[in-house]
Amino acid sequence: MRLIACEMKKVVYFPALWTFLMLSLVLNGLLILGNDDVRNYFDTEKDDSGAIIDASENVFEGYDTGVLASFYADIVRESPTAAGWIRKKYSLLQPRAEQLAKSGAALDHYAGKATYESHQLLFGTLMRAILAEGSICAMLVILYLMGYEQLNRTEGQVCASCKGRRLWMTKLAAAMLSAEALYVLLAGMTLAFYLGRWDYGGIWGDSVSSRFNYLTDMLYKRPFLTWHNFTVGGYLAASLSLGAGLVAVFGLLAAVCAMLLRNVYAAALVLGTVLFGGIGLGSLFSQCRVWAAYFVMTLQPSAVWLDVNVWFTESGIAAFIPWQETVAVVLNLAVCGMAVCGMFRRFMRRDLS
Repeated sequence: MRLIACEMKKVVYFPALWTFLMLSLVLNGLLILGNDDVRNYFDTEKDDSGAIIDASENVFEGYDTGVLASFYADIVRESPTAAGWIRKKYSLLQPRAEQLAKSGAALDHYAGKATYESHQLLFGTLMRAILAEGSICAMLVILYLMGYEQLNRTEGQVCASCKGRRLWMTKLAAAMLSAEALYVLLAGMTLAFYLGRWDYGGIWGDSVSSRFNYLTDMLYKRPFLTWHNFTVGGYLAASLSLGAGLVAVFGLLAAVCAMLLRNVYAAALVLGTVLFGGIGLGSLFSQCRVWAAYFVMTLQPSAVWLDVNVWFTESGIAAFIPWQETVAVVLNLAVCGMAVCGMFRRFMRRDLS
């Protein structure tokens, strides 16, 4: 623990990290301040809940997910396997629509007519920014600590013994702890400022599947249908929790690159190429209608991050299986964890001369 504390202390004295963190908080503040018109609309609509609710406003009553299945199966018709996955996903979603109809979740007011704009601001724009900034912080910390000895030209001395080389696992543990702490700090300060200006009092217990909330994918508008009964507060907690796992994935990816390559700058370049290249490949496979490859690309961490505004929903063409974002994060954690273990064993035997 003492060694981990010593390594974490190095993060405290890493000026580039704190500069980036401050710039991130400023950006998040500007995103919040720049949406005061939406906030005013939100304040007006969320308190306007005295209207009599007609039972016909239960949008899930009689809702048929087979229509969505046919729509997306037609899009991926070149791949019978992909179409089969899509149809299976929406057949599993039908009982959820029936449960939501019985629970009356759609009749919750949430933020009234301002629900869609306010929901997308918090769970789309802000959460996407927080996750991107938290992930970049994680990668910066990992690359900095893993390359610290090389940057200070002490790598040869430290790696002269097996005990010295084991320090890299301590560095990894310290970096991951630091990354999660920075994510909590970043998310906490951003949300504190946001909730200080936006009054969510009285609506935390409302369902995110309110009749006023919806998704739009490929110009197809439909209710906000989730795989679980989420309140606004529960949905925020679930998103932040899964976000912590996603930040860990990006950190482990950086660790793999850092242990694979001896040069920290080369590791950063390869990492950036993998992340941005993955997004480009996903778009390319979609345009070329190579759906099997596209499905694999939807599991990559960058794709999971991009789709944060539809987490825990059916997600349209962005997901081929239920709870795909959760499955993808767990799968990436497992794969990256095994890759780090493999890189470490290779590092213990590698000749660094």
